[in-house]
Amino acid sequence: MQEKIIKILIGIIIGLSMVILLSGVFYIFNMQNKLVKLETEQKEQTKRQLETQNMASIQTVQSQPNTKKEAETKTEPKVVKAKTNTPKSSYEKAMINRMRPVENELDGYTLDNTSSCSEYVGYREILHKKWDNELNQIYKLLISKYPESQKTALRNEERAWIKKREKSMDSIASEMNGCMGAAVTIVNSEIDTIKSRTIELARRYDGL
Repeated sequence: MQEKIIKILIGIIIGLSMVILLSGVFYIFNMQNKLVKLETEQKEQTKRQLETQNMASIQTVQSQPNTKKEAETKTEPKVVKAKTNTPKSSYEKAMINRMRPVENELDGYTLDNTSSCSEYVGYREILHKKWDNELNQIYKLLISKYPESQKTALRNEERAWIKKREKSMDSIASEMNGCMGAAVTIVNSEIDTIKSRTIELARRYDGL
């Protein structure tokens, strides 16, 4: 009887390990697809920006005086506008304010007030997705502002960060068993890791 129970437990552990492994492979594949999609969208956006800048340059040239003499005849004094010390808006602050009610709501679901471990994990996965969307959004904004050299550096940095995160999650998974030990720990660790990365990139954007 004990041997049968042990075999069943081993089967459950192997099953959970396979689920976690497959989830990791799917997540890596999904993130790679997202990076490719982000790069494609950024190229299109950069092309549109260049076209807009060229049109603005043409209009500026056309609006200038035709001759030097015309420019000299304008004797109206220049009005110098006083500089205002309007504080620059903070993307990080706006993002934190945007995510605070989401976190407050989803953090209200715990293992004590949900019907099962899988239900609790479901709520954590929703929060994980919210922060992942914020990360993708700030990544796009940085790519749109950076020159080509910095774009390449950021892409390489992001790929290295994803690999490091996946390695860390695999390490946690190898030490945990069952829903309580594996799924809950991995999802919460993922949320903290993605949130920290998102805030880091938001601060870089605010510093531009």
